[in-house]
Amino acid sequence: MTVRLANLEDLKQITALGLHLLSSHLEYDGEYFQLEDNSPQFYSDWARLHINSANQFIFVSENDAEPNKIITGFISGYIKSLFPWFKIKQVGHISFLAVDEKRRKQGVGRQLELKACEWFKNRGLTYVELYTNEKNYPGISAWQSYGYKPFNRFLSKKI
Repeated sequence: MTVRLANLEDLKQITALGLHLLSSHLEYDGEYFQLEDNSPQFYSDWARLHINSANQFIFVSENDAEPNKIITGFISGYIKSLFPWFKIKQVGHISFLAVDEKRRKQGVGRQLELKACEWFKNRGLTYVELYTNEKNYPGISAWQSYGYKPFNRFLSKKI
């Protein structure tokens, strides 16, 4: 497996994996996570911005055994600024981790997470955070196996 920074040629595969991940959120809350009709274009545009940014990234994993370099997963993140009164001014934030369903539990997610942490460390950051749905039990289990612990609780309310 190879993990590398994404490039514009990867957009189609990243978008497909990302939309599959987003659609899986419907089981957590079908109203809150409804997708727009033009979500593929929105997602592709979002990924394009991450690929061409100094403070954001997308890493992809490829299966070296496959001749067409099929992307088996990706991770995205950015540098998040915190309030100025804290000593820690910035943290790494992982926004998405998507692994092809056929490749799960094979270390793909872990390798992507390690590459993301390396990217954050190289920029002087000492903490990484992320959000995952409280009903996403496989995701929670994976993140905890990578060393993440519950920290803050994110609450929402429909008004």
